[in-house]
Amino acid sequence: MRSTAELHLVSPPGGPVGGRGRELAVFVLIGFGVPWLLWLLRVRTGIDVVAPGGMVAVGLATFAALRVGGRTGGRTGGRTGTVARDTALVPIRPVRRLVRFCAIALGATLAFGFLAVAIGAWAGQYPTDLENLSGLRAAYGMAGEPLQLILSALAVNIGLLVVVLPLAFCEEWAWRGFLLPRLRPLGLWPALLVSGLVWGVWHLPGYVGAGASPGFVPFLVFTVFFGVLLGWLRLTSGLIWPGVLAHAANNTLVTAFVNVVFSADDERALSNPWTVGLSGWPGWLVMLAVVLVGARAIRRAADRDPAFGGLPRRRPRPLRRILAASLGLVIVAALAGTAVEQSMARTDARRFPAPGRLVSVGTHQLHLRCLGSGSPAVVFESGWGDSSTTWDGLQRQLAAAGQRSCAYDRAGYAWSEPGAGVRDASAEAAELVTLLANAGERGPFVFVGHSWGGHVLRLLRAQRPEQVAGLVLLDIADERNTGLATPATIQAHVWSLAAGAGLLRTGSWMVDSREPRLTRDNAPVVFGPATWAAAAAEMRAYDATVRAVRSLPREPRSWGGLPVTVISAQDTGEQIARLSTRGRHVVADTRDHYVHLAEPALVLREIHRVVEQAAFTK
Repeated sequence: MRSTAELHLVSPPGGPVGGRGRELAVFVLIGFGVPWLLWLLRVRTGIDVVAPGGMVAVGLATFAALRVGGRTGGRTGGRTGTVARDTALVPIRPVRRLVRFCAIALGATLAFGFLAVAIGAWAGQYPTDLENLSGLRAAYGMAGEPLQLILSALAVNIGLLVVVLPLAFCEEWAWRGFLLPRLRPLGLWPALLVSGLVWGVWHLPGYVGAGASPGFVPFLVFTVFFGVLLGWLRLTSGLIWPGVLAHAANNTLVTAFVNVVFSADDERALSNPWTVGLSGWPGWLVMLAVVLVGARAIRRAADRDPAFGGLPRRRPRPLRRILAASLGLVIVAALAGTAVEQSMARTDARRFPAPGRLVSVGTHQLHLRCLGSGSPAVVFESGWGDSSTTWDGLQRQLAAAGQRSCAYDRAGYAWSEPGAGVRDASAEAAELVTLLANAGERGPFVFVGHSWGGHVLRLLRAQRPEQVAGLVLLDIADERNTGLATPATIQAHVWSLAAGAGLLRTGSWMVDSREPRLTRDNAPVVFGPATWAAAAAEMRAYDATVRAVRSLPREPRSWGGLPVTVISAQDTGEQIARLSTRGRHVVADTRDHYVHLAEPALVLREIHRVVEQAAFTK
């Protein structure tokens, strides 16, 4: 019996180093250049042949590269070198073996596709309709019994499969027949991963300016995973033909048939590139599991292949191996988490409804939540990075005591829409006044502000003093702190990345346990990427904010007899309290910046005191 190695390359691909360099240069020039020329044609004329033309071009690029490298005939290394042998087109015999691998390729591709869609359905991304198959009906515009519908749609896609096979051949001949063996100096796994990455980048002209650009990143992840599986087929069979069939099956049977078997006519299910079939995160998980389980089999197949097995191996150091494995796990987890976040964020409005109402302030809407009744109403202003939900406990206690209170989210935070223009505290103070007026809330109000909220309320008091019946300031930010913007911006980006990678979906462990249940239950929205984008925007306007606050009067008693309490976690804030003849400075027992979470009873007591003084003054 012939060994598997004899079915693979019989001579080193590319010959000498110089020849290999010329081959790769020609391959890249034609294979990548022509698709971009076709993209330019589409831009100028509207004629779109980027996909089929690019697939043909990469096949021609392979032939031209081998021609330049002298691989279309003659002798290399004492053995006959031909295009067919160098690129795993032959030997076809034994035919039974080829048929077996082709059957495996087709069956596995379909199975992976069905499994990916089933995972998407189980995760709530695909609405299931296995009884009426409304997804197939909507996609193909067909009527009839379910079995008839399935057979008709399947026949259409089998016909497409036959049409696509020559184009899939061009690609597989290029990526797994030509490129993969020439990446062998990188080692087995880097060669498999890099070839898949190059394959994905090659598709870029089809995504630029075609309305499909959001789908490029998930598609790139798909080509890396699927490229490893196609590379495995090429190594274990010694031929590219099984990969050609798997490639064509994915482009037709999986993409246009399997993806809609489970789906009802819900546009969200099939319009989200992060969730659809093998190209979405369910498919990544399926392919990753297969690669991890078959890792040893892939290595054994490579060892039998002269393109990889003939290379000396360097024994990796234990520390390097651990670091590489850890980095790989982090990357895979980040990609999977990002995909889950992207897909689940589309349904956040349904799963995490706003506890209050949205009120227009002109260009956008802000989220406002009011509880209780009574006058003057208490209005909470949150600190940097916090939302209205942080005040839920205090709001409920005030409502129980017969006191009305309102909390809101600044533009971009939690349920509020992003605001236009510079997001400095002066603009936010003006928006708060507009919000309360448009919501029908009648002032003047007792305002309670924490940290950054202190800047907003001090500026609001300067802009509209008639609206301020009293102030309770909780460990407010110091406008003399000039080094805050940079670390806060970095923190915002770090939290945004963490939220974008889906870490908030894993539970409320990232949220302060002292936060109200309302905060923890809505963490994906409250601390989602949109919130941290808004927080970063505030830091970009930090200089404008502190200049405005510094320009405010600082003379003692300049606030007259306004009821004021300043609660500090440290012995600071007395100067602010002196701005009013009825100012009171309280140093909390805690050193925690979040005074309202550490000592809520203290904060509640001072709110009641200021409300009573404000009501008496009125």
